[in-house]
Amino acid sequence: MNKRRCRSYKYTSPIAGKVRLDGKWELAVAKWLDKKKYTWERNKKRFKYVDLKGKTRYYVPDFYVEELGGYLEVKGLETKLDYCKWAHFPEPLKIWRRLDLKEKGIIK
Repeated sequence: MNKRRCRSYKYTSPIAGKVRLDGKWELAVAKWLDKKKYTWERNKKRFKYVDLKGKTRYYVPDFYVEELGGYLEVKGLETKLDYCKWAHFPEPLKIWRRLDLKEKGIIK
């Protein structure tokens, strides 16, 4: 299986401090969160889930945002595995897709 990884960016947030972000969209969201003065952090908490083959795996959403009341995932291409992760996620989780980012003015 060929996993395409996006470029990693280092960013220093006045709110979240030094973080490493995966891709331009995550970087744009981090800057938007700072502009809005939202209390956020790069999430490091891992959540167990069972994948499509019945194996226990771990999922780490992109951000925790206090003003959104939970976790935030910035998502481009969605897969069946993503839906598997999200189906049993035990905390509030928002998924921001390309259209969401455009509507919020985060990307063009």
